[in-house]
Amino acid sequence: MSFFLWDFIKGDLTILPSTQSFDRKLVFHVPDNAGLIWSEWEDASIVYDPRSGHTQVLNEFARELLALYEDGPKSLDQLLAEFSKIIDAEPDATTTQNIIETVAGFDNMGLIEPI
Repeated sequence: MSFFLWDFIKGDLTILPSTQSFDRKLVFHVPDNAGLIWSEWEDASIVYDPRSGHTQVLNEFARELLALYEDGPKSLDQLLAEFSKIIDAEPDATTTQNIIETVAGFDNMGLIEPI
């Protein structure tokens, strides 16, 4: 399982920050004023952020994670617990790392922010 984030403004895959020091207790949320505009395709979702003017393409994995943040603020550990319920299993180390990288990417792109 992998994630896919594409930034049409930059025209390339988003370069994600290092996740080695990612604070698992930090609580993130989708800002109330985000006003994200969605378009759903067969195998991808497109999200436009009117605050930044950026458009991102997310695969189903990334879309599901962002939807969990749209449901309300949560820490990484809370996100992992909710994701575990969806897949009815504990995510393996690779999936957990992909989730951390995706969350860091969301933060880097301004789709979520710490509280």
